[in-house]
Amino acid sequence: MDYRKLLGKVESAVLPYFGGGTVDAPSRRLRVTLPVAPGWWRFEVKGREATAKEPASPEGLEALPRVRGHVWGTRLVREGAVAEALSLMPEEEPPRLSPVTARRWHDGTLLFEGVEFESEAEEAARRALEEDRALGDARGVSASLRAAFGFAVLEAASRGMGIPFAPVEARARVLDVAREGRAEAERCLRALAEERVRFLRMQAEQEARREAEAHARSRAWTDLEHGSPAVWRDAEGREIARPLSGRERERWDALHGVGAREWTHPEFGVREASSDAEAHARTAWRDSNGRATARTVRGRERGEAWRDADVREAARAMSERERGEVWRDADGRGHETREARRDASARASSVRDGRGHGRHGHRRAEPDAGAWVERALDKAGARLLGHRRLGDGLLEVVYAFMGERFVTVVEAATLRVRDAGVCLAGADTQVTLESLPSVLREAIETDALVITRHV
Repeated sequence: MDYRKLLGKVESAVLPYFGGGTVDAPSRRLRVTLPVAPGWWRFEVKGREATAKEPASPEGLEALPRVRGHVWGTRLVREGAVAEALSLMPEEEPPRLSPVTARRWHDGTLLFEGVEFESEAEEAARRALEEDRALGDARGVSASLRAAFGFAVLEAASRGMGIPFAPVEARARVLDVAREGRAEAERCLRALAEERVRFLRMQAEQEARREAEAHARSRAWTDLEHGSPAVWRDAEGREIARPLSGRERERWDALHGVGAREWTHPEFGVREASSDAEAHARTAWRDSNGRATARTVRGRERGEAWRDADVREAARAMSERERGEVWRDADGRGHETREARRDASARASSVRDGRGHGRHGHRRAEPDAGAWVERALDKAGARLLGHRRLGDGLLEVVYAFMGERFVTVVEAATLRVRDAGVCLAGADTQVTLESLPSVLREAIETDALVITRHV
């Protein structure tokens, strides 16, 4: 078989187009060569590319699953208080809270089909909404109508209070809102606002801690090279910025104070101390026999590489990891091994050119980030709506998932999440853009979703 002929085959298909860079056929997702206005189009399909040729009438809707509910704005509210977006609605909007039907396309999108006959319940719900009354326990009101009424009350309260909400955030309380009215709607919105404030406060505290830790690490490396009386650490840099004890400060002042000069015991072949500070240092660092104190101190202290002529003994007590990072000479200065320098150089090079590997996957060059984002979302069952660069190697990604729109900030090189746009209890950086939708699904299904970045 000549596969070149198969790849070059041109087909014609009538498909609904919702905007963006892709269109969904019954069996696969195609890339649109030239975006057009949303609607039904006849596409010319070649390989995995589709080109819109002309507007067309819907085809094949009869074979698709039918969904019934009540309309709220541009959403269909069905059983379970689930409010899904309706696509390709007619120019003439249906009346509020009307019973409608839709067909579910192959990718899960709901396509508007038509308005069904009303009963007295829909008219009664409209009047209660106009008069700002609650439905109470009125009979004859279906669950989908009651939920649509509750969402409408929440929408009105949201405009008045300036607190945005998404249906998935209020789904658990929407029936209470329908029964109690505006007062319950305001309580629901205030609870959402308080949860967002708590999340933003926690996020700010975490960012402040990260900045403080980064500053401390930077200062620790500087102090490792030049010395500082403000810190005391082991060979790996732990316990940075810990205040020195009285004995530790005496040792520091003796060794690094003004006028102090290098010394060792005569048995090591170096001159005797010639000042009080040097003599104090000798008594502080050596026992009565003149041997290095590093042989008798605790194991943790041995790892700190005491600065004496017998430093080789202390260095041998270090772990392999410590020995790979730093080696102390007789003057106490830190020297990296060739292996440590080579590893640091390789890490720096990989970060510069984007060829390194992150904790959550391979790094990518920024020009490829858009295509990589689209593939990651496609695997997770989400649809990319748009993205933009924010600087500092970050991307803002807007996408649709389970009938909602989300905004997430990720690292362009790894797609690791920096700000999920929802409350994740501070665990944003533990997920990637590809794994985030599964977390969102669980939050939606358990009525625990709180959105912090609304679009």
